[in-house]
Parts: sequence; C-alpha cells; structure tokens
Amino acid sequence: MPHAPLQARNYLLACYAISLIQGETIRGKPIRHKTICNYVNAAAKLMKEHDKVHLPDPRNAPVDYVDIVLKAVKKYEKQPNRRNMIDDEMVHYMEKTRTNHTPDSLEDAITDWVYLGRFVGYRSIEWCQTTELDYHKIEHPNWDREKSYAFIGRDFAFYNDKKQRLYNIADLSPDDVAYVVLEFRKQKNGVNGEKIPYEKDTQNPQFCPVCAALRIVQRALRLGVPAEEPVGVFAITKGKQAGHRRFITASKTATFLRRVAATVFNLRATDKELQKWSSHSIRVTAACLLHRQQMSDTYIQTRLRWRSSAFLDYLRNTLYTARTHTKALHIPANNLPLNERRYKAVTLPSGHMQLVEDPAGDIVPRRRRREEIESVLAACAPAA
Repeated sequence: MPHAPLQARNYLLACYAISLIQGETIRGKPIRHKTICNYVNAAAKLMKEHDKVHLPDPRNAPVDYVDIVLKAVKKYEKQPNRRNMIDDEMVHYMEKTRTNHTPDSLEDAITDWVYLGRFVGYRSIEWCQTTELDYHKIEHPNWDREKSYAFIGRDFAFYNDKKQRLYNIADLSPDDVAYVVLEFRKQKNGVNGEKIPYEKDTQNPQFCPVCAALRIVQRALRLGVPAEEPVGVFAITKGKQAGHRRFITASKTATFLRRVAATVFNLRATDKELQKWSSHSIRVTAACLLHRQQMSDTYIQTRLRWRSSAFLDYLRNTLYTARTHTKALHIPANNLPLNERRYKAVTLPSGHMQLVEDPAGDIVPRRRRREEIESVLAACAPAA
C-alpha cells in the first residue's frame, strides 16, 4: 500500500496483528505478545521499504492502532495470574471471627459483601468506592436514573417463599425472606437494568446470600444512607470519628482480605502472595466456585453477566481443582476407568422414567467392560 494514507497503512498492520492473535499462523495456533511484536516489526519494516523507496513508518500514524492491540494482548496474558480466589478456609475464618466485631463495623460489612459476592460475582465498581467520603457517579448526558454506579437500596428487592415482594425491609427478619432480586442499573457489558434472582441457602444459613443482602440493606438504613447513595457502607468504631458513616473502599477490602489470608495460611505480612487478594477476588471467586461445581460455560456466563468467554481468564488452578484432577485419574483395582455422575429420575409425559444429570441426584457409577476396551485396542492395532 505505498500510495495509501499513513493511517490506512497503520490500520492494515493492526489487522495483521489481530490475525496473529486469533491463531492465523502457519501452525494454526495463537502466539504470545513478544512473538507478535517481532512479526509486526518485521511487517512494518517491509512496509517502510517498498521497491527501494523509503516510506514513512506506519507506526507513526496519528492513531497507532497497532499499539492499542499489542497493549490489549499484554494485559490479557497477565490476567490469569492477577488475583486469587477467596478460599473456603478464609470464608470460614470470617464467620468464626464475626462475633469480634459490631454489626456495622468495616469487618462485618465486608464479610457480608463477600458472602453475597460469592453468588453475584460483582465488579468492584458495583459495590465499593475509591474513597470513603465520596462515591463514583455515572456521568452520561442521556442517563436519567440515579447517578450512583454502585448498588443503592432500590436495587434490592426481597420476596417471601410465595414469591410476594416484601417492602418493610427495616423490620424484616431472615425467616421472612426467601429470595432477593438484584438490579444492575449500570453494567460494563452495556446490559443496563438487568435483574437476577438469588435463592435463600437453608443448608448453609451462615453463608446465605439472601441473608447477607438483607443485612447490607438494613445496615444502610440504620446508618441513614440517602436513597440515591450506595449501600456499601460501614460505621467507624474507634477514635474521634466513631459512629460516623463511611463508604467501603477497594483498598480497605484488599487490606481485610490480605489480613485474613495471612492468618489462615500463616503468611508473613511481607509475602508477595498476599498481593493477589483484592476486591476483585470476589468476582474471581464466584467464577471459580461455579466452575468447581462443573457448571456449564453458558451457565457461568449467564449468572455472572459475561457477554463472552472472557470468564475463562478468571478460572484458577486451585487445590480444589487438584483434588478433582486426582479423583478423575484414579485407577481402580480392576484397571478400568470408573465414571460417576449424579442423576435424578424424572417421569416423562409418556409415563416412562428417565435419568437426567442433576448435581443433587444420586451417584450412578458406570464402568466399561474389559471386553469393550480390548476390542477397541484390537481394532486400533496396526496390521501385522
């Protein structure tokens, strides 16, 4: 493209970079950032020297689309090692030490947001702030709803077991509530106003997301939070400012989680591993928990509000995945693979019984007979 404008040549080079990212290489495999840079630099060199005529470097265009693409790749490659999930041991420690704090304390408030976040998987901007004294506002000329980006009281709707909405929230008890529906007024994915329901956990009431949501809203009411302001608040417990309301911040959440992790895992305060816990760990945790329970990709995307497979970047190799891996590769005494699935019997309209996969069903072991495996091996063996 020797006669094309400089910006057009830059755009073509960026398209080439994207083709490399998508795996359009000789081996048909994606390549990493450093290798992509080498390929792009080589292509740029060819574009500068056309038929022995020295042309302007396409990277010097007014808008360097190539640089935008390369930075995105570099950020993407760092994502998997970014934040740790909040381990089960940490959650149990939070519950064990709740009695050491008052209901409106920072520790108690963050604990509630962690319990709810294990189900919701919200982003930091959706519930906490960068400063204790102010909150992030939606600055858009066409936005005609509440300015708070984070959850406000009206974003929580509580229902009883008969699906009837409950309005007098201040006087509700956990026994009154069976569901909570959260409205995501403003979302990164652009699906504003999405509503997602969550059911009460009667098996583990101490970690119930509905009860945690109720405590969050009731805490905001006790502390006098205005209707249009975020409900992610706490009350200062010490010093001259004791009793004053403040917003929960991402930095205080990170400090709290790192302190819990240091205690639970016996880590030194200077251990670099502690830096992998932050307010974003809540979203990582929600994705890892669903994946750990072998929920489908579609289910994880839908429940945690992803519009693409980007959630895969949030999955981690944890001790739980290691345990599952060991169980999956277990060799039984008869040297045959044992496949176990949970099934539940359902009655079809025809009256016949049918087993369907269900996490709450019974374990049905299935073994392949030795004759089947030997037949496969014999069929695959090369002819003599």
